[in-house]
Amino acid sequence: MTPKEEWLRFSGWDSSEHGRWLRDNIASLFDLENPTPAQRHILHMASLRLTLEDLPAAAYPNQEAELRTLAEAEFNWKHS
Repeated sequence: MTPKEEWLRFSGWDSSEHGRWLRDNIASLFDLENPTPAQRHILHMASLRLTLEDLPAAAYPNQEAELRTLAEAEFNWKHS
């Protein structure tokens, strides 16, 4: 399974329109040949999120919120 496929399958961000939007936009970064530093950071955080799924939430309690904030800023999420 590729990192992109793993992210799409296991991110857990599929229960809302916003979550799917974030999940799919982050997944699109896996296809870039030369991601920007900000995009590389988001990819790192996405990989870390998959790793942390197996650990207690206390291991990095703000990781999901930080990843969501970074992705929202990168992809210009507009609150409705």
